[in-house]
This record gives sequence, C-alpha cells and structure tokens, in this order.
Amino acid sequence: MKSIRFVPREWKWSYITTIFACSVIAIALPLLLNFMRPALLEPVELWTVDLRFQHRPQLPVSDDPSQDRSGTVVAFDYDDRAAYAYGLGRWPWDRRVHAQVLDLLSKSGARAVLVDLLFDHAAANPAEDRALVEATRQAGMVYYPIALRPAPQGESLKLVRFPAPRHLLQAHVQGFGEIPAAGDVTLLLPGLIESARGLGHIQRTADRDGVVRRAPLLYAFKGGFLPSLALAAAFRQLDVDPTSVRIDRGRTIRFKPSKGKEVVIPIDEQGRTWINYAGPWGARFQHYPYSWILDQLKSAQGEAKPPDQFKGKKGKVKSAKSKAKSSDLFKGKIKLAQGEASMPDRFKGKIVVLSNLTTGSGSRMATPFEGDFPSGEVQAHLLNMLLQRHFLREATGVESALCLGVPVLLLTGAALTGGPWLVPVGFIAILGSYLFALQLVFNKAGVILPVVNPILALSFAPILLLVARYRFVDREREQFQSVLGGFLPPQTIKAIRENPQTIPRLLAGRTRELTIFFADVKGFTAFCKRADPLQIQRILRDYLTDMTIILRGYGGTLDKYMGDGIMAFFGDAEPEGGGEEAEERRVERNAANAVRAGLAMQKKMTELNLRWLSQGQEPHLIRVGINTGFVTVGNLGTEYLWDYTVIGPEVNKAQRLESAAEAGSLLLARRTYALARNQGVLPDDLPPCTFALKGIGEETDLYAVPAELVAQLAVSLPYQEEGEKIEPQIS
Repeated sequence: MKSIRFVPREWKWSYITTIFACSVIAIALPLLLNFMRPALLEPVELWTVDLRFQHRPQLPVSDDPSQDRSGTVVAFDYDDRAAYAYGLGRWPWDRRVHAQVLDLLSKSGARAVLVDLLFDHAAANPAEDRALVEATRQAGMVYYPIALRPAPQGESLKLVRFPAPRHLLQAHVQGFGEIPAAGDVTLLLPGLIESARGLGHIQRTADRDGVVRRAPLLYAFKGGFLPSLALAAAFRQLDVDPTSVRIDRGRTIRFKPSKGKEVVIPIDEQGRTWINYAGPWGARFQHYPYSWILDQLKSAQGEAKPPDQFKGKKGKVKSAKSKAKSSDLFKGKIKLAQGEASMPDRFKGKIVVLSNLTTGSGSRMATPFEGDFPSGEVQAHLLNMLLQRHFLREATGVESALCLGVPVLLLTGAALTGGPWLVPVGFIAILGSYLFALQLVFNKAGVILPVVNPILALSFAPILLLVARYRFVDREREQFQSVLGGFLPPQTIKAIRENPQTIPRLLAGRTRELTIFFADVKGFTAFCKRADPLQIQRILRDYLTDMTIILRGYGGTLDKYMGDGIMAFFGDAEPEGGGEEAEERRVERNAANAVRAGLAMQKKMTELNLRWLSQGQEPHLIRVGINTGFVTVGNLGTEYLWDYTVIGPEVNKAQRLESAAEAGSLLLARRTYALARNQGVLPDDLPPCTFALKGIGEETDLYAVPAELVAQLAVSLPYQEEGEKIEPQIS
C-alpha cells in the first residue's frame, strides 16, 4: 500500500485539546455576558422560575394530603357587597366594624388574626379607635402590620430605634451578607401597639419585571429585628423559643419550635427568602367574604334585611358625611346568636388573614401565577410556607458550577466519542434531560437551579464543537480519507466518515483470518522494454483504474501497486466479535468476494483488450492468485511513515499462487476454493491440481480456474453503485 506520513499521537492530543477549548469558551461566554450586562438575562431567569411554579404539582397546604385547601390558614375578605348591601359605605369603614369582626373571630375560636390593614392615624371619632383597641385587647391574638421604608443602600449600619422593643426579636447573628435595615417606620395607634399580640412588617420588593417572588423576613432596628407579619404569627403557632433564633447572614434564619426539629429558612445575600406560593389566588386557601359572613349571621338571627342605620334613601349607601352624623351607628349591629355553631366552626383553631378587597382600596401585585393578585393572600402563602416548612432556595455556588459545566462536558464527551451527528443529537438529549431535572429538583427539593447560563453555554457548545471538528478534526480526517480513498473499500470509508474512532481500530496491529489477493500482467516487463513511456502510462492507468474499481466494489482493501502488480486483501474492515460462527461467515463471504473480484477482473481485461486493439495497442493478460489464512494486519509502519498492510506466510503464499497461475486464469488455495464454492461462486467439481511454489515447495491441493471456465461463470458487482461513485475520484 502507498505510504503516507502520519502522526496519530499528535492528532489525538490536538483533537482533545481543541474540543475541550471549545467547551471552556462555551462556558465562559454566558459568564462574560453576565459580567458585562448583569441585568440583561435576569428577567429571563426569573421567568423560568415562574414556569417551574406553574408546572409544579400542588404544594401541600394541609397535614391531610387529600385536602387541597389549608386547614390551618383561612382568609377573611372585606368586599364590595358588604359595603353596599349592609350600608358600610366607602372605604375607610368605621373602625367599629373591624372591632365587631375581631370580636366575632375571637368568639369563633380563631387561633390568631393577621390584620393586613394599616391603622397609622387616629379616626375622626375617638370612639372608633377605643372600640378597636378594646376588641384587640379582648381578643388577645391579633397581629398588626407596620409600614416601613428600607434604609438606602450604604446606610444599613445607621439603625433607627423601634418605639415598641417588646415586639422585636433577639437573635445571634453571624456570617457575611446583609439583613435589610429600616430607614423610617410608620407606627400604629399607640393603643393598638400595646394591645396587639404581635407586630410585623409587610414590606415586599418586586423584581425588575414587577413580580413579587421574594420578601425579607426580618428588618434590623436598634435593639433587635422586626419580623414579617407572617413570621410573627408563625412564631406563636410553632411556640418558638425566642432565645433560639440564629441568623447566618446570606444563608439562613434558624429557630427551634417547642416541638419538632429546628426550622431552617434559606435567605439570600439581601436577607430575602423566596415566597413558596402554593397556587393562584383563592385556589389553596378558603376565602370568606364579609358579606357572606353577615348573610349567615343575619339568616341565623332571622333578620329579613340589614339594619336601617346602615342604609340611606332607596337602599343606597349613605355618604361619609351622613354616617359621621349618625351617633348610634351600631345599635342594631348583628350579634352571635345562641346555639349558632356553623359560623364558629369555620374559624375555630384557624389563623385568619383579614384583608381588604373592596374596589379601589385593596393593593394588588403580580406573582408567578398571575399578574393581578390581591396582596392580602401573600401572608397566607408565607404562613403556609413557614408552618409546612416548604422552603425554596437558590443553588449554591458549587451547584451552579455543576449545572453550567456538566451538560457542556457531556456534550463534549459525545463529540469525542462519536461522529458529528452525535453532537446535535446529544444537544437535544442533554437539553431535554436538564430541563426535566430543573423541574424535578424544584418539585422535590425546592432548589432553584440556574437555567439561562447553562442553556446558553449548552447552546454555544454544539456550534463551537462542530466548527472545531470541521476546522481542526474533520479537515484532518478528510485529508486522511482522501489518501485512503484509493485503497479502502466504500463501506470502510463510510464507516470512518460516520465514526472517526474507526481509524484507531483499523490502525491497531492484530491477527485476523483474511483473504489475500495478488494480480499482475503477464509479460509486462518485456512490453515496457519496447513501448514508449506515455504508452506504458496509458496502459497502466486504464488497467489499474478498472481493476481498483472492481476490487473496491467487492469490499477489498487495496494494499499497494507494484508496477503492474496489485496487492489487496478482504475482510479487514468488518468489526470483530459475534462468536465463531459469525467469524466463519465473515471469512466465507469475503473469500467469495475476492474470487468474484478475480473473475470480474479477468472479464474486464477482455473489454480492455478490445479497446486497446481498437487503438492500435497490444493486448494483455493477467493472472490472479488468492489465498485465505491468518495474517497480521494494521499500521505496520512508524509514526513518521505509515503503512497499512498485511504480512505473514499466507501473504507470501498468495503471491506465489499468482506467479504460478496461467495467464487469464485464477489459482486458489484449498480453503479459498472451499469457501467460494459454499457461496455458489465456483462449481463443485473443480479438480485439484499440483503446483511447485517458489520458496514453499510442491502444493498438491490447489484449484485453478482456467480462462475457458472464467468466460462461462456469471459475475455481478454487488457494490456497483459504490464503484461508480469512486471511479471519478480515482480517475
């Protein structure tokens, strides 16, 4: 076979280095983009978090898995119908209405009431404030919100004093990060501060896209930390030891309930925690409109219509001015009736979130589930998260690095182990697997893994890998194949094209049973002495081209040209394995193909002679020798001079068979004849003959296929299409 310079070790390391360099670039590009434009990709990342919320199975809100609504937290909503049907008028309502509601909830056995309403200024009628303060004191389980303004960035160390220090938490603080500080605070009425069971902030900060996903649970004041309204209520519900609170800034808030394990709440570097929304508004928590409550109470007391004091003329709501003139507004207020059991049972042992849903009064916001979400229910979701201990956290640095690197490395492995087709297939498979893992980890572990950076890196990777393969690897492979193209059969070239890793297997030295083929032109040396060089060149070109097409068409590997001689072998490119029977079938099939090739070459010589005679050239005859046996095959050259060939005694015997054959005939070894006969290529009655082979001695079990028999045997080209494709490449 023709020798070429080849350095496999350098090719291998160049291949690996190039591919891994592409992987590093793919990983670095999204990191560089985030460094240069940190706010560019954040909305997309947050949007993927919303998708995970929306595609998650229902989050448990009750100890009973069969219940789809919370059995612990309920909502009590002030609504428009209560204002119109019961003459409460426009917001703000008389504060004695709130006092009445607190009294109702207290007598109904509510465990706690979270009032999501601000009472930061005195009412025009002092009796209203006195009634509300008294109802709060009598209930003993009411939590009120505090409005505050976060301290500007850089001023968090200038803590302000909180006027009611008994409502602050004391905690052991460590670590790095930030607990947000209050820059200013708007207090409740003094009487409510004293009578309230607890106070908590309701501060929420929307992300860049306007969606509320995170909230700080604590704000720092001089002398302690003010909890959120939900956290303050959860501390009472869980009976938390106030001395057990630990804050690890940028990581966690910990506290120990009287029962159960320590609660660990993940927080970020800004002291915020992710709000683990259980679902859309109204889907997971029972809502009781105030108008419905009044309807039930009225029905229980047999009232046919609301009290006159709440109505104006023609049933319309009285104006604020007319209400202010009424000195006996609540004389006919609805009271709990004796034996009324249905209403108390709805609130008994429950934590009630009291909020305002009247038109134009209640605040609304966007959440991962919907863009118009009444904000009062956020307290219910926070409470459920704290009580059920279903927390979300962002991925750690190590987890983020793994998410960024592992998919790209898996795709890199696909590029290293397979052909170029495996890169896009691997990309689709890895991308789908990663998206599935994102949702699964979110559902099961509450971990928010990054999406944008890993997917960007994974998207850059196939582009870079395919470009690198073509630029540095496939180009070398094409050069390699362009040299091998004149020697290897089409099916071998196809296998190499589909999987470059076939090349090392072909190059590795190994012992296999192959069929060795030799052919040459009888008397060509004498012809060369009397012919001119151009004539010799034309004859050799016609002859070698057609013979090579035939050899390759039958799956033969062209080893080398030796002047007018041709050396080839059959069966080396097929994969090993499958057992002895499969190996025997391979040897038989390739031996038969070698004989077919010899017969086809002899027939082709008849066509060539007719052409040469028409051109005034001399005719020529060839002789063919074929032997089957175990040989050593592979790259038997060096790193600097590559030679893919076969060696061994069976190779020498094949060459001696060719030298002993008659012109226009084939001379076969016994095993070659037997294998070809089993395939129906040769007749069963071919007689054995004896020949003296140079350097070997007399061989008595050989089989000659004379020219007369060659003309009679029908031969077809099973790989004719491949041969026709190869012919232009060679010629």
